[in-house]
Amino acid sequence: MYRVKCRRYGSMLVLLMLIINFNVAVAEEQGSALNENKNEIVLSFVGDLSIGDATQSRTAKASLTNVIKNNGYAWPFSLVADYLKNDDYSFGNLEVVLTEKAGLKSSKKYNLIGQPDFVNVLLEGGIDVVNTVNNHCFDFTEKGYKDTLNILDEAGLNHFGTVYPGLPKESDILGTAEVKGVKIGMVGMTYPDEKNDFKRLESRIKKLKDEMGCQIVICSMHWGREEHMTTIRQTQFSFARKLIDAGADVIWGHHPHVLQPVFFYKGKPVMFSTGNFIFGTMSQVNPATGIFQLHYDISGSDPVLTEMSVIPCETGARGDYRPFELTDEQARQTCWGYLIHKKNVPQMTNLPQSFAKTGRVLVSETGELMDAE
Repeated sequence: MYRVKCRRYGSMLVLLMLIINFNVAVAEEQGSALNENKNEIVLSFVGDLSIGDATQSRTAKASLTNVIKNNGYAWPFSLVADYLKNDDYSFGNLEVVLTEKAGLKSSKKYNLIGQPDFVNVLLEGGIDVVNTVNNHCFDFTEKGYKDTLNILDEAGLNHFGTVYPGLPKESDILGTAEVKGVKIGMVGMTYPDEKNDFKRLESRIKKLKDEMGCQIVICSMHWGREEHMTTIRQTQFSFARKLIDAGADVIWGHHPHVLQPVFFYKGKPVMFSTGNFIFGTMSQVNPATGIFQLHYDISGSDPVLTEMSVIPCETGARGDYRPFELTDEQARQTCWGYLIHKKNVPQMTNLPQSFAKTGRVLVSETGELMDAE
């Protein structure tokens, strides 16, 4: 397994990395326990991954930067990595710039930066692909963003995202992956506006499906109001419907840093916000989060969504940072309850009340939602 070179961290650390990476590679080669059901693929989605810190806090003793340095790359995902390694494909929103160009920070209050070698946190955590477009991707100018893309490429980690669509600085990367013979396509945008960006997204969805042969298309949307658990703008509802009508199979949202309700439209899931998952600079928001899993039957000619389930988690406290699965039944049900909207929305289907007890919902062949036992 490839690992990005450490720069300026000393020969001893490089040697230690080689030893660790060799052991990890051997372990993965011998026993990577992917989903063994040949007739099913399981896709996992987590929210914001900020594997670093704001520039003003990265040297603090309890910073995530120092926690990773002291505990190793596997630490941040260590309590949940089995779930992400035992599925078929895992998605995360990378909300940090992997660069050494700290001096290029913007005038924003918080500029999020991670050491280039921290890409190994994602690799060892079981993340297979990341969305790279969000409101922090240019915290260290275009040079920092290019550093991030180069580091991901060097590490062999899949990524996608479209920034500045239609403008000279546009970076337009459509992601694809083949999972058990099923081709998956991915497109992502930040603060997408229905009026200006729908046609852009529609054309990319069409390209992924018609030209690139993708059978499942994921639309990654960095949108919504920060820290609002129940506030979903009406424009987001209409935008989500239009994207699914245009051919998207999954709407995967992030940015609010907290969980928001999940809806279905024409049997396809709309996850408005999957919350924080690992975030070095935020500790004041509701810590509820989860691993959102979509189950597809692939026994026929086309994949068919049969179930959505959520592994209820909380983000780790400052100084630890590790997300962990909730084990107390009441806490689990409270977490699942956040995903059920209290009001009906025209043309969209709420999760059933049973979801608050099971964390699962079944999807019929006609797209209707059914209670899970």
